[in-house]
Amino acid sequence: MSENQNSNSNSSGIPTNSASPLNEVAGSPIVDNSPVLVKKAAPKPVEAKPAENKVVKLLEKNHLGMTLPEMAGGPRQLKRIRTLRPILAEAIKVGLVMPVSQRAGHTVYRLVKNLGPR
Repeated sequence: MSENQNSNSNSSGIPTNSASPLNEVAGSPIVDNSPVLVKKAAPKPVEAKPAENKVVKLLEKNHLGMTLPEMAGGPRQLKRIRTLRPILAEAIKVGLVMPVSQRAGHTVYRLVKNLGPR
């Protein structure tokens, strides 16, 4: 064999070409089994939409005002009272609801937009 041919062949006699895009060993391409990283789309920012406040909805129906047990449907509706209490506190902080008086030992809450001159 000539020297030029020996430099382009490996020990098995298969010519190797460093310029080819596929690395071939014994006639089959080498498969790269490394994990492929797929970029996920960035999460969309959550738009701040006005919260649907259950307490405000209840007080819109009754303009005279309601106590927390009345909103829940009775004094023994403890589960509903527990869920409404933080919603009511949030509505008071935002300024939608205001405590105005007491009835039967419970605070009466009214919507601020329905409070008029007394």
